[in-house]
Amino acid sequence: MGVELEVLHVGDVPTPKVWIFGAHGRLGLAELVMKRGDTVTIPLLAWLIRHPDAGPIVVDTGLHPDAARSVRDDYGRVSGLIFGGLRADPRPFADQLTDLGVDPAEVQLAVMTHLHADHTSGMRLLPNAEFAITREEWAAATGRGAVLGGYVAGHLPPAARVRQIDFSHGTGHGHFARTIDLVGDGSVRLVSTPGHSAGHMSVLVETADRGEVLIVGDAVYTLESLREQLKPLRVADERRYLDSVRQLRAYAAANPDATLVPTHDPDAWRMIAGALTA
Repeated sequence: MGVELEVLHVGDVPTPKVWIFGAHGRLGLAELVMKRGDTVTIPLLAWLIRHPDAGPIVVDTGLHPDAARSVRDDYGRVSGLIFGGLRADPRPFADQLTDLGVDPAEVQLAVMTHLHADHTSGMRLLPNAEFAITREEWAAATGRGAVLGGYVAGHLPPAARVRQIDFSHGTGHGHFARTIDLVGDGSVRLVSTPGHSAGHMSVLVETADRGEVLIVGDAVYTLESLREQLKPLRVADERRYLDSVRQLRAYAAANPDATLVPTHDPDAWRMIAGALTA
């Protein structure tokens, strides 16, 4: 039995297109909060990797039930405003894991592409997991001014449960400059793709049924963003963002049969979900 990958759709949120695809000029807080102008409804996703030896590995953690009741209470004042209008899936993240035969308390390892609020709300639902997080991302999320960077301290685990990933010890793999073999057999690779946030990473999974699937995370928001090299309105580091996009484009060109799924692409995740229900 090989590695299996399953996607969990945990919610949707209406977002101004300019936030996703960028534009000349400046998006004011009112436009972002009030969702004025053209909007696109983007998904919020989490992932379950079933590894025959390492067991279940979660990638990102969906939504805590508190977020469904009040996103402002769960995300805080700043991120709660930005994610106003969030609609949680009827089946909460933990229940979706249970539906897939995985007890959240049995999950020993979770990989966080990054630590923005829409990826971290459910971390509290994995009480026994160790969280793989890049060193730079953990520093950004726990440092001064973190709340203005989209981080929510109340979502985060204690430092003792964090495995800080240091890509300076990583190796090249294909068109990616820095990767880390997570479980030692090449089936799950962490890929350094910073720029969207200080220490963002993507996850490359060699699956038994679909071949290579790249969980892009927010390294780019959508496949259109990747094809057209569209920079969103805001990134943590533009130079590193563009370098990550360059590597992602090179990987996609060299691996036309691979499946790439940015977290917030309205449709890409359905390629995986469809495979599960076919």
